Amino acid sequence: MKRLFLLLTILSLASCSYKALINSYSLPEKITVEDIDNVYRVMPQCYDMDEAMVFYPGGLVEPEAYIPLAAEMAETLKMVVFLQKMPLNLAVLGESRVEAILEKYSYIKNWYFTGHSLGGAMAASWIYDHPGVFKALILLGAYPIEKKPLDQVSLSVLSLRGSEDGLVSPDEFNNSRKNLPSNARFIEIEGGNHGQYGLYGEQKNDGKATITAEDQREFTVSRIKSFLDEVNPRRVY
Repeated sequence: MKRLFLLLTILSLASCSYKALINSYSLPEKITVEDIDNVYRVMPQCYDMDEAMVFYPGGLVEPEAYIPLAAEMAETLKMVVFLQKMPLNLAVLGESRVEAILEKYSYIKNWYFTGHSLGGAMAASWIYDHPGVFKALILLGAYPIEKKPLDQVSLSVLSLRGSEDGLVSPDEFNNSRKNLPSNARFIEIEGGNHGQYGLYGEQKNDGKATITAEDQREFTVSRIKSFLDEVNPRRVY
């Protein structure tokens, strides 16, 4: 990932306001959110104890902004989603925080890693240093840093980009293919932008979405479900 992309991501999110948006959001029925050990544990009432998702937020975005997406993922995928808090809300300062989750919940067999923007880059970076732990990586408006390519790693990858994303250009999105496994899946969200994976309002330098945040989350979750059903056909609902 180019340094310019990281810098733009960090600077553009500094003034984001999300609290009013989050307060207006209603959790899906039978979804609970617990704040424990620097992690939001987002759980459906009934879920498969064999699977879990870890989610790394974008740079300088409060993790609470991703509770809607995490809740809808938990509801649809029927698995626990661990939404990780980061030092100063920067995943680059807390890349290894996933390790505490993996240790505490060592009984879980199948792990999946999702990250938005800077969080996606850091999730990919951790996987580069620890291959074989996660079954799949989901990148939301993100791609691996150049010095840590994943093209030689045995890993299923789904990469999503909004067509109106102002921070990840089409060229950057396409060029990331060389740093990901040859079977990586690339999907463009028509009308989506960079910021609407989270619920934190308009983002500087981002394109204007032509779909709602709700529609972007719904599309994202549906594609993640289809992808994971292929990765693990024995998934239980």
